[in-house]
Amino acid sequence: MIHQIIYSSASSIPMQRDDLEDLLEQAQANNERHRITGALVYVDGFFLQIIEGEKAAVERLMQTISRDLRHDTVTVLQARDIPAAAFFDWSMAYVGATTEQVARWAGLSEAASLPEVWNDIRQDHSRVARVAEGILSVLVGGSSVSLP
Repeated sequence: MIHQIIYSSASSIPMQRDDLEDLLEQAQANNERHRITGALVYVDGFFLQIIEGEKAAVERLMQTISRDLRHDTVTVLQARDIPAAAFFDWSMAYVGATTEQVARWAGLSEAASLPEVWNDIRQDHSRVARVAEGILSVLVGGSSVSLP
């Protein structure tokens, strides 16, 4: 079994392209070493990340993320065992998204503000799986995966 955690957080500092590149390089190297896969979305000061792998490794990574000064208000949206890794091809993929795209993935109005979208996702866990599917569809389809 693979353990998967999906979390959101607010960025404690505005992330520029170079900051995101550094974060991704660090995550990819660490994740490869610990056999963790996943995807990261950064939109207007908010992170949404999916991490998956051996349960102990994923839980250690979540502890590290919770202590990382770049993250504020880390909220686990979903933690579960899954039969196989959904993001097995990516040590840490990046998906560039807009607020409207995240809202669409979650099945919400594209007119919603990002804080409203995150709040609705946090309150309705069925939306979490839809967002994960949306992220995966972008990666498989190969669109919108560049840094801002």
